[in-house]
Amino acid sequence: MATRLQSANFSGSGTRRSNRGRDALWLYLVISIVFLGMEVVSSAIPSQVRAYAGDVVSPVLTLLEKPVRAVQSGLERVVGVSDIYLENETLKDENARLKQWREAAMQLSRENEQLRTILKVPKREVTPAATARVIGVGGGAFERSILIGAGSRDNVRYNLPVVDSEGLVGRVLHVGFLSSRVLLVTDLNSRVPVRLERSGELAIAEGQNEVFMRLRFFPEEADIRIGDRFLTSGHGGVFPPDIPVARVSNIDADIITLEPLGLLDKLNYVRVMDYQAVPDDVELLEAEQSNE
Repeated sequence: MATRLQSANFSGSGTRRSNRGRDALWLYLVISIVFLGMEVVSSAIPSQVRAYAGDVVSPVLTLLEKPVRAVQSGLERVVGVSDIYLENETLKDENARLKQWREAAMQLSRENEQLRTILKVPKREVTPAATARVIGVGGGAFERSILIGAGSRDNVRYNLPVVDSEGLVGRVLHVGFLSSRVLLVTDLNSRVPVRLERSGELAIAEGQNEVFMRLRFFPEEADIRIGDRFLTSGHGGVFPPDIPVARVSNIDADIITLEPLGLLDKLNYVRVMDYQAVPDDVELLEAEQSNE
């Protein structure tokens, strides 16, 4: 008997819950139809209801968002600590390799100085005569030059080489008291004796009054590849040796195009080098005197 009563109670409660669910469904459906109708007739009530609903829900969402953000921040910190640990290990390895290279460089420097002393080779360090700002650019169909704010007052002289942070820029063409004009390596009248950095072959880098230069008088058997760098050879007495000049950008049969390494199109400051080449006969005389 008790079991039947319990079964009846359960079935009755289930029926009541089902009825309440259907009633709520119909209520929501009616409310939705009403709001849809208001939206169709351009009523402002749905917008106001959404605005009020947003005002009510916003604090709740803000409150619920705080623990989510806290967890997210904690995870980001954990990931950040892991990244820092990996980066630290990488930096340690790089630091160890750099220490090895530093020791090797110091050893080579010491050996170089010892050999220079034994062979009595003069040093070729070139001090700057002046560091000047570019105050004007000369350009046109027949000229590639710049005007710098340094002149004879700053020990600038005719034909001194001019460089920037990347390589050779040109040479001093005209000297005034406060300013000087520099002939760029891309000028048609520019000729720079160069050597191939990889193998040492000699050639001449000529300006073309264009962005690029052209390689001339190079040996036919020379193995020149795109990307090869050319440095000043020191021949001719105008430019000191081993200054970066240009990189091979294109090879078309016998025409080799060079891209200047100096930032000629965006020069700001340049350095005038106080270079005075010693004639070969004077060098030989000094060498003989030192040997005696």
